[in-house]
Amino acid sequence: MSEKTEKTEKPDVKVALATFKERAIAAIVDYGIVFGIYILGVILYFVIGTIPVIGGWLSYLLSFVLYVLGFVAMFYIFVWMPYKNDGQTIGKKMQKIKLMLIEDEAKWTLRSITEGDFSKVFIRALIGWIEAGFAFGLIAWYFITNDNNNQRFADQFGKTIVVQVDESLVPLKKPRTE
Repeated sequence: MSEKTEKTEKPDVKVALATFKERAIAAIVDYGIVFGIYILGVILYFVIGTIPVIGGWLSYLLSFVLYVLGFVAMFYIFVWMPYKNDGQTIGKKMQKIKLMLIEDEAKWTLRSITEGDFSKVFIRALIGWIEAGFAFGLIAWYFITNDNNNQRFADQFGKTIVVQVDESLVPLKKPRTE
């Protein structure tokens, strides 16, 4: 069986799609920031916890603050940034890719994220967090590599797609060559 027949049957989008490698690197950068904050909280919890008298309550307080900061960072990076930065997170910007909405599934017309798309970006991020957190992103990898348009489940559910862009954030017509 050829690789093309194994993938899901739907029309191909007419722009250059972000590759799995580009998306994986972007995810490592973005999730690395969030997990870095959580790891710092764990380290401070144990280090400050060894200080006599004040260490216990201070370590709990600092770890709680960093835990909340991690959630804020996760919301900011995966919801607010794509919503306000034309579909780009820090990692996506580094990889020259961006998130776009599928306006018409029958014709596969795309449009940039604009004002009023907050709920769509939020729902995609929420599904994406669940998907990425389960089995360390193996579900996302499976969907991206077995879909004509490299859509993970969060993309399919949120009716979004990740594409390669030029410096002015215009989707490329032909894929970049490495």
